Amino acid sequence: MALAASLVLDPVLAELVRPVTLAGDQLLAVPESLASLFPSGGLQRGWSVGVCGEAAWTLAMMLWAEALGAEGWVAIVGCPDFGLAAASRAGIRLDRVIVVETPPAGQWATVVAALLEAFDIVAIDPLARVGRREARRLTARAREQGAVLFHLDGGRSWPSALDLTLTGRVTAGWQGIGDGHGHLTERSFAVDAIGRRTGRPHSLALSL
Repeated sequence: MALAASLVLDPVLAELVRPVTLAGDQLLAVPESLASLFPSGGLQRGWSVGVCGEAAWTLAMMLWAEALGAEGWVAIVGCPDFGLAAASRAGIRLDRVIVVETPPAGQWATVVAALLEAFDIVAIDPLARVGRREARRLTARAREQGAVLFHLDGGRSWPSALDLTLTGRVTAGWQGIGDGHGHLTERSFAVDAIGRRTGRPHSLALSL
């Protein structure tokens, strides 16, 4: 917890990573291939977004790489198994990624709330279900600060519907292997989008 506390409370770091958001600049870019999943064509600041299903973390990395660009920052809370090597290959700058150990249950919401004040994206994977009061507090904080609260568990631990949930599903196996030779190159994949901000569900197909 000492590490988490020092990251949150250090005013120098907080000022360094604090998002600078203009009134008309409320969207973070997303890959063109995924833009149709988002009502405004981009990742809306202040939203709660979840990923789940097959290749969910790969989908998250694709979104973050585009959304953060060269200047954005992301904090990952309570997810020690998140693949940083894979994130780097996806184009995410690791010098702008902060990994925070899971805070004690009594301080979890306080730590996440503080991170939302300083980072463009705060990704969470709670060990236990989040209470309604804490969820309302964090949702309000994300909106106030223009941060995206990203749920790596698809929102299963959250007591209310997210603004947007993306569910990945593989539609065909790997391609590229011939008769005893070749390399795995791609597989067909679909993403379903649903949430309280999207209206009717929407899906698209792509290759990974």
